[in-house]
Amino acid sequence: GTINQNPQPGEANLQRVPVAKAVCGPAGSQLVLLKLERPVILNHHVALICLPPEQYVVPPGTKCEIAGWGESIGTSNNTVLHVASMNVISNQECNTKYRGHIQESEICTQGLVVPVGACEGDYGGPLACYTHDCWVLQGLIIPNRVCARPRWPAIFTRVSVFVDWINKVMQLE
Repeated sequence: GTINQNPQPGEANLQRVPVAKAVCGPAGSQLVLLKLERPVILNHHVALICLPPEQYVVPPGTKCEIAGWGESIGTSNNTVLHVASMNVISNQECNTKYRGHIQESEICTQGLVVPVGACEGDYGGPLACYTHDCWVLQGLIIPNRVCARPRWPAIFTRVSVFVDWINKVMQLE
């Protein structure tokens, strides 16, 4: 748990836990579950994130956050974790911009006037929404054609579509 992408050895918040196993997700999902060799130590830098209910659709207007160390196109330091607020929009609204290409397995956030959003290096990161005293993993950052295109919705993998698969894999391990 650290806010720096490349922490120095001996940093107080640094935890290095090897990956014991990787399980690829359903075809076309771009998901991979990683099993760690041992549990992490929970503290003020490392916390759990909740999974959404199966097939849950986040209400439009819900404020969520993305986080990552990705490319900032020269606007800031890429080695420090960045967080940005995004408002969820309906897939119907998102499809007006993307001409019907948004699937049920995807979730969109409102396009901002300023180019703020996910970019290369952020892929696999969270779209998290705070609900009932818990951060909930509603989406995953996926590669898009461009980074944070002004006024264009951002597209994420909708986690609730894959919760059943995630739970099955965790029970098998």
